[in-house]
Amino acid sequence: MQQLIQTMITPAVMISACGLLLLSIINKLGRIIDRIRILNAELRETEGKETPARLLSIEHQIAMLVHRALLLKRSTAALFLSIFLFVLTSFGIGVYSFFQKLGGHLTLLFFIIGMVCLLLGVLYAYWEIRISHTTIIEEIKETADLIKKGPAD
Repeated sequence: MQQLIQTMITPAVMISACGLLLLSIINKLGRIIDRIRILNAELRETEGKETPARLLSIEHQIAMLVHRALLLKRSTAALFLSIFLFVLTSFGIGVYSFFQKLGGHLTLLFFIIGMVCLLLGVLYAYWEIRISHTTIIEEIKETADLIKKGPAD
């Protein structure tokens, strides 16, 4: 039983590595989103007081930031998928052993249920990232409308 759990935990090293990468990437994504919000707020507050050059600069910055955010979103998706696959690997080792020996132990069952919960946590975290990206896109659409309208008379 101990050997089985050790074998199932082996993918945890990769899960941990992905988690460390995710911490860094999500932090960077948060800073990008904050910067986009600052630029959007600047556009809302100026109400036509900015020069056309500044408006063009803000529009260009937002476009670049959105592209960066999209790349980070894809990166987080790949890392979350990696974690998902590593969890499935560990889960598969346990299920194979469980059904092979038919007299599985409660410890193994708890470990498998814990891995399923980890899997669900990864899926929910990715879902949240997708929603946050959609939210910032909506905010950008609002700013784009302000840019298209130009200065208020």
